[in-house]
Amino acid sequence: MKLEEIKKEVEEKLKDHPKRLKHVIGVYETATNLATHYGIDVLPVQIAALFHDYAKYDSIQDQIRYIDLKLVKKYSETPVMYHALAAAALLEYKYDFKDKDVLSAIRKHVWGATTMNLMDKIILISDKIEPNRTYDKVNYFRELAFIDLDQAIYEFLIDNIEYNKQEGFVIHDEQYQVIDMIKEQLDEKSK
Repeated sequence: MKLEEIKKEVEEKLKDHPKRLKHVIGVYETATNLATHYGIDVLPVQIAALFHDYAKYDSIQDQIRYIDLKLVKKYSETPVMYHALAAAALLEYKYDFKDKDVLSAIRKHVWGATTMNLMDKIILISDKIEPNRTYDKVNYFRELAFIDLDQAIYEFLIDNIEYNKQEGFVIHDEQYQVIDMIKEQLDEKSK
């Protein structure tokens, strides 16, 4: 699939959800800027950005049809992960898309993973800092993402866990593991 075909497909899928489409375009723009800043190929980043929320409004039943049963069980307490896993599966199988880095970035955009490459990190933070986001520290995270991507992700994830705890949401163990992994990377960089 070409970028323009993906754009049209996403626009069609989200036509009844204009705020979500605006968010996706914001992620696309932010991720493009970060990819350029960090010197990686922009096209795969743009594809991941456009498709990251493709399954967001599918029913949970539809989402889990595309997800391995082990992953359905793993994230049963945090079904927010399903849309990311389903979007990657749909891009791979429905559209015969084989770029593993793009699929990985889509899968990992909710809270990351204990192994992340630069594209994974760019899509993760772009989803959180795109221009339509309005939470208290968003401008700080926007600036920090262009200075130190790992530090931006680390601080965002800590804040996000605190927010989710206050809201009564379940925190998955993997979220803490991701924070620990990024902290280790930051510690290594500071040596």
